[in-house]
Amino acid sequence: MDAGSQYLYRGVGEAGTPLDETILSALRPRQPGAFSYCFRADGTVKADGSATAGPSETNAVLRHELRQEGFGSAGISTTPLFERARFYALAGGRSRGGVVITIDRGLLARYDVKEFVVAAHLEHPSVPEDYEVILVASGGGRLPREIVLCAVHVVAEQPA
Repeated sequence: MDAGSQYLYRGVGEAGTPLDETILSALRPRQPGAFSYCFRADGTVKADGSATAGPSETNAVLRHELRQEGFGSAGISTTPLFERARFYALAGGRSRGGVVITIDRGLLARYDVKEFVVAAHLEHPSVPEDYEVILVASGGGRLPREIVLCAVHVVAEQPA
């Protein structure tokens, strides 16, 4: 899989809100601010060379990705695979519907959005089949709506 494909996808659950509100919510990071992190010697991360000394973007990628524990960051998780985004939109099969947002990578530089291909920063991503790409807006806030090409509703397939 080419993590450099033209489009990125983000799957989000439906919360009964209008589609545009769902999109804006999906573009808002859990923890706005600088995309940098400094690990402490508290056992959170193994001394295996994946973390750097002091605060860094590489550490922020590692913490964002760390065992899929949902740590807040200024980063927004995406994937170049529509089906993986659909998986997340449907909460791994626990939800009947969701939304997949399509982002045009060609617009990221224009809107000052940085991208971090997780596999380029970490030797062992938590979920390698996601080919995760973390997007970070300038200033660590919400991603601009202008990078979104479209959003589609997805539904769980009914058993045969």
